[in-house]
Amino acid sequence: MTTKYFEPSAVHLFRYMLASADMYYSEVEERDVFIGNDELGNFGIWGVTADGCPSTKINLCEIFLEYGMYCCSWCSAAERLYHMQNFGEKLGHAVAQYLRENPPLLAGENQAVRALEDVFETIGACFSAKYSGAEVRFMVTDCRLENTSKRSGLPNVELAHHGINAMCRSLILDINPDVTVNVSSDIRPEFILTITDPVAA
Repeated sequence: MTTKYFEPSAVHLFRYMLASADMYYSEVEERDVFIGNDELGNFGIWGVTADGCPSTKINLCEIFLEYGMYCCSWCSAAERLYHMQNFGEKLGHAVAQYLRENPPLLAGENQAVRALEDVFETIGACFSAKYSGAEVRFMVTDCRLENTSKRSGLPNVELAHHGINAMCRSLILDINPDVTVNVSSDIRPEFILTITDPVAA
């Protein structure tokens, strides 16, 4: 499926570099990240090449895998985690701002949970939320990160998982800065986020 450089209702978030050593993307050097309504009118987050020409549209999982490839092309293991953390947090802040500016996307009793649902719906993931007192456990059991890795040839699943965790944490805290957020290990195939409201003294 191809897409034009700009789509209706799309908001440009930022641009990132691509790894020139990656043959799958050997003809491009930068990618733009957009948020908004896609060509079918559905909310989404996607990436397109930054040259202004029609290109293969990639989803959120592939954005993180692709950025992971870029990190691996020029920095150490510790630096990769640092840069991926920053990348995820930057995206989380941008998504939170967009959602706040579009209140219907945060409709519901728990805006932080609704924000997570919006994000994971964009990639067709399976998720559930379990409430227990002041705590909610949000679990994503089919993020499609590994399938996307196999299809695209971009191998850095754990690094991408780290970035998605960072994105979710910053997104939640931007929506509700009073909560505590814990995330599951980067080596687990699923995503588990525990959101705890402050307990009154």
